[in-house]
Amino acid sequence: MKKAYFIYLHIGYWLILWLKEFLFGFQTYNLNDLSFATIVSTLSVKLIVLFFPVCIFYANFLVLVPKLVRTKKIILYIAVLFILFSLLAPIHKYVYATLLPLKFGWYSYVYIDKLNFWLSFQTLLFENYVYIFFSIAISYVGEYFETQKKQQELEKEQAITELAYLKSQINPHFLFNTLNDIYSLTYQKAEMAPEAVLKLSELLRYMLKESNDRFASVEREINYLKNVVELFEIGQKGSAYIDLEINGNYKNRKIAPLILINFIENAFKHGIVNDPNNPVRIKLYINESDFDFEVFNKKNKDYKDKTGGIGLTNVQRRLALIYPDRHKLEIIDENDTFTVHLNIENI
Repeated sequence: MKKAYFIYLHIGYWLILWLKEFLFGFQTYNLNDLSFATIVSTLSVKLIVLFFPVCIFYANFLVLVPKLVRTKKIILYIAVLFILFSLLAPIHKYVYATLLPLKFGWYSYVYIDKLNFWLSFQTLLFENYVYIFFSIAISYVGEYFETQKKQQELEKEQAITELAYLKSQINPHFLFNTLNDIYSLTYQKAEMAPEAVLKLSELLRYMLKESNDRFASVEREINYLKNVVELFEIGQKGSAYIDLEINGNYKNRKIAPLILINFIENAFKHGIVNDPNNPVRIKLYINESDFDFEVFNKKNKDYKDKTGGIGLTNVQRRLALIYPDRHKLEIIDENDTFTVHLNIENI
């Protein structure tokens, strides 16, 4: 709860209580006898009377509960509360036995002539004990919501930090493989090497510009994926067979940047890419309510990655952080084929 809102809430409560007491006081008057002086006098009396519940409530709420009740110093709390009422009792006696009767002609108690320290003490306790329990309850409720807010902020910060860490793993992992391909082209002095460098610069520009944002346009993400595919085909010197199919209206749609590259890279890295009868198939369909993405490849059983892949694990974690309860990821790992199907709702 924002501090300003919290203050306004407190002020509003006491204003309502003051007006309620003010209106209740008029029940004893004949409306025909009311005057401006009477209204001002009644308002003043009710404001003075409000001093005691306000003092008891905030002394308890701001000092005693945080310092003593929450720290389990109950005996000390009761003792300090007794001292507080003892300090207020003489003020109560003066207000009700002297100030209000003489200044405003206001008599609140039939036993006013018998009002003394202990009677004032008992009256204060009887009339304001509800504010003691009320302030304790409000204090604990406020603490609960404050704890929940801090927990949510902490989880948000942890999620942001984790996303940044995961992205830092994704980009170098992809760049390492791409640079290996470009190195091979330049080593062989292939004519496609300059074009490959240009494609890589476009990819880096997208990574640097978009990856720091939580979401990017689907159109730019698709262009990025197309560049990845073209760069891979350049590295394979035309021997790669990849079917890329994109359908649907993706204008003005948003998606987490670099969320799909790992699936495609995984197919290129672990799949058979040079079989025209079993090409790597990449399908992407966008409709009004969701986003559907699928990657299929035949397994390359001759390739063994001794380091173990971290790409799929990272992207699964990113999806869980960015699209909780809004995505479905299905990975079908069969003997000869590997298929990834991802559906994201309401992108």
